[in-house]
Amino acid sequence: MKVLFRILIVATCIGIVVYYTNGDSSQTELLEGPPSITKPALEAESPQNSDQQLPRPASGISTFIGKSSQDILTAFGEPYRIDQSEFGYEWWIYNTNNSLLMVSITDHLVNQIYTNDMNYNTAPYVIGQTLDDIYRMTLFEQEVTVEMEDNIYIFAMNEQDLHNRILVKYENLYAQLYMDSITGQLHGVRFIDGETLVLHKPYEMQFIGELLEVSTPSSYAQIEINLANRRQLTDLANSFRMKNAIPALLQSDILASVAIENSEQMFMQTMESQTAEEEYTVEQQLNEMQQTYNQYGINVAANYKDAIEVIHGWMNSKEHRSLLADEKFTHIGSGAYVNYYTQLYVQQK
Repeated sequence: MKVLFRILIVATCIGIVVYYTNGDSSQTELLEGPPSITKPALEAESPQNSDQQLPRPASGISTFIGKSSQDILTAFGEPYRIDQSEFGYEWWIYNTNNSLLMVSITDHLVNQIYTNDMNYNTAPYVIGQTLDDIYRMTLFEQEVTVEMEDNIYIFAMNEQDLHNRILVKYENLYAQLYMDSITGQLHGVRFIDGETLVLHKPYEMQFIGELLEVSTPSSYAQIEINLANRRQLTDLANSFRMKNAIPALLQSDILASVAIENSEQMFMQTMESQTAEEEYTVEQQLNEMQQTYNQYGINVAANYKDAIEVIHGWMNSKEHRSLLADEKFTHIGSGAYVNYYTQLYVQQK
């Protein structure tokens, strides 16, 4: 009897050590962004002002598109920080008091503005609005054109876009409506000018004339861009959690370094063949750093235009959303390398 009791004690101790050292882990599949399909269009097939153009909203944050950076400073004050982007503009981040506003500036002018916070006026839309309400109040078509001098760019929304990533054309302005497919409500709105929309190419696009392309950033600039995407991923993840009454996660530099390494490794695997024996898992890195955790989860994505699109992709995938919204996690680390993204969630002891 004593021998059996000792065996039970030892087995229990081993189980505790295994649980608190390795923890339960959950790693989702790589979520690929929408394919960037860009092709020339035959002029005979191109629409001639066939899409509807709504009058530009008279109020709300969309009115800042085209205005100066000084107008933003007057309205919102100094940004919490300024991030770089691969598209040449700067992101001004306003992230205070559980409120998130992102404004991008190029040549001292506002070219896009995004929020998922109902405290900001997103007229004519309201954060939390249902998809049915949006369809009733908005006049739009499946194809949207952008005309720039002698060039025409035609964006086509697919069936999925029409349900969770709607593009609406206004006078000299475009709106991207990011829907939460789980709740059926409007999660966030991005107002954007035509030139930036063409640079992003977020939908299948045909064009007549010259194709507008982004220049490849320098190595130094890419480091700053990776850092910016990492910060924005964390901001957007916590903003999503707080909107859904889930506690925000504490940012961890240790976890961020692991996430960055994972993103870089994913990128390198696309550039050169790498055997399974050479792969360096997240769990190995956490154990070598002596990072104590009960469990961890990892979301990965690739080929999205920016952090806004990444989080929107994760929140509309049940598998990825389950980690993003898991109440047990306490800390977060985000990493980006070129167009590969990693977010690591940990429940620390």
